[in-house]
Amino acid sequence: MIEPLPDGTTLVHIGPYKTGTTAMQGALWEARDALAGHGVAYPGELAHEMNASMAVALGRVDPGKDIDAFRQRWYDLVAALHETRPRIGVLSSEVYCEATDAGARTVLDALGPRTHVVITARPIVRLLGSQWQQYGQNVPVPPYDAWLRAILDQFDVPDGGTVTPSFWQRHRHDRLVERWVGLVGGDRVTVIVVDDRDHRGLPAAFEALLGLPEGLLRPPADKTNRSLTHPEAALMQELVDRTSQAPWSSADHGRFIRFGAARGLQAAPPDPDAERLLTPGWAIDRALAAGAGMAERIAASGARVIGDLGLLSDRALAPAEGENTPVGAIDPGAAAALAVGIITKLTGVHPRPEHRDLAGPVERAAWSRHRAVAEELERQAQDTTSRAVLRELGRRGRRRLRGS
Repeated sequence: MIEPLPDGTTLVHIGPYKTGTTAMQGALWEARDALAGHGVAYPGELAHEMNASMAVALGRVDPGKDIDAFRQRWYDLVAALHETRPRIGVLSSEVYCEATDAGARTVLDALGPRTHVVITARPIVRLLGSQWQQYGQNVPVPPYDAWLRAILDQFDVPDGGTVTPSFWQRHRHDRLVERWVGLVGGDRVTVIVVDDRDHRGLPAAFEALLGLPEGLLRPPADKTNRSLTHPEAALMQELVDRTSQAPWSSADHGRFIRFGAARGLQAAPPDPDAERLLTPGWAIDRALAAGAGMAERIAASGARVIGDLGLLSDRALAPAEGENTPVGAIDPGAAAALAVGIITKLTGVHPRPEHRDLAGPVERAAWSRHRAVAEELERQAQDTTSRAVLRELGRRGRRRLRGS
C-alpha cells in the first residue's frame, strides 16, 4: 500500500532520463483537466517545460533560445502553483537530475519546504543502448562497443569521465538519491523502481502518491521517440559527424538535426527486417554488477522505495545480447526520413523582416532564401496591382471621353 503525499505538497519528478519521464509527462498533460478535478495541478503550456527547467536548474537553455525568457517562464509556473494553491502541485523534468548546486537550491527555495522529490530508477543495463543512441543524435560518439567500454570503465569516476560524462551524472542513481536525500531528507524523497514488463506500474505509483483514482493516468503512445535500428543509428551518427563542424552551429544542429532529422527518422516506421541494436555479453555482466551495487546504496539512503530494487540487477531484464554486423549500405527509406525531417524544419523558418538574433548560419541562410522569395512574391503582387489600377484608370478615362 502506497501512502499518498500530504495535501499542500509539491511533487517534483526529477527523472533521470530514460526512466519513464516522457511517458509520465505525457500522462499528466493529457489528464490535466481531470487532475484539476481531484485538486492536482500540472502547470504549463507544454507536457515538458524543458527549457524553463534548464534555465533555472542548469543556468542554460538549448542553443538559439533566450535564457532570460525561459527563466521567467519557470518562475511563472511556480507562481501559478502558489496562486491556485492546489491540493498537490506537480512539476516534472529530467533536467532537474543534473541541477547544479545553485540550481537545486533555487528550485527547492522557490517551491518551499513541502516539496517532495520523486526519482524513477530503471536498470542501467536497459539504459545503455537508448542513451548511446540519444547521445548519437546530438554529438559525435564512438561506436557502441567502444562507447560501452569507456562508459563502464568510468563507473566510479567522480565527474563522469571524458566520454559523454553526463551519462553517469544522470545514471548513478544511487548518488542521485543520496544527493537529494542530503538536500531535503529521506522522508521527502521517493524512489520508484521501474519494471518495463509492467506498463501500469509507473502510472499506478504516481496515482497512489497523488491520491488519484486508479487508471486516471494513461501514458500516450509516443511513436516519435522510438529506438532506432542498428542501421538507422549508424546513418544518424554519420549525419551528426558531418554536421558537427562549420557552417553548422550548435543552434542549427539542435533545430535541424536533433529536432529535425532525428525526429523525422523516429516518426517513420522502421524496416522490420533491420538488425536491432545488440549489447555484448561482457557489457551486460558489468552493468548488472553496477546495478546491484547501486541498489544496496539506495536501500541504505533513507529514501522511501516503491518497487523491487532487485530489478536493477535482474538478468531477465537485460536487452538483446550479441554483436552487431557492420552496416554496409544506406537504407533509402531511412535516408528519405532524415531528409523529410530536415526539410520540414527548413521550410518552417519564418521569412520575417529580420532573422532571429540567436539564429545560426544555416538558419540565416534559409531565412535569406525564404525572405528573397517572399519579397519577389510581394513585388509581383504590387506589379499586378499597379497594372490593374492602370487598366481601371484607362477604362474610366475612355468612358469620360466617350461621354463628353
